[in-house]
Amino acid sequence: MKETLNLDEAAGLMNIGTETARELADKGALPGCKVGVAWVFLRDDVLTYIRDEVRRQTNERLALAEASRVMGEGFKPSRVKTAAGAAGTRGKHIRQHPNLDKLETAA
Repeated sequence: MKETLNLDEAAGLMNIGTETARELADKGALPGCKVGVAWVFLRDDVLTYIRDEVRRQTNERLALAEASRVMGEGFKPSRVKTAAGAAGTRGKHIRQHPNLDKLETAA
């Protein structure tokens, strides 16, 4: 089995288009190097990339499923009080109720 792959072979191994493989390599997501004008990839690096993506995407789906399960049970995040005031006031002044005793004695 070949240890090195060209761009077309790496794309074929990942079952993606050549342009997608080139974009992954250009941005550094898929490890590879250019020798002259041609991309060269190590088979192990391509397989590691696929394994890592499988794990990452699976964990992401599991987290979304868990969040949906929790939210489906009536979970509602609590409002957080901040230094600016009670949550939900958005910087508005909270009106105080008038002190009726003071109003009566002032009159």
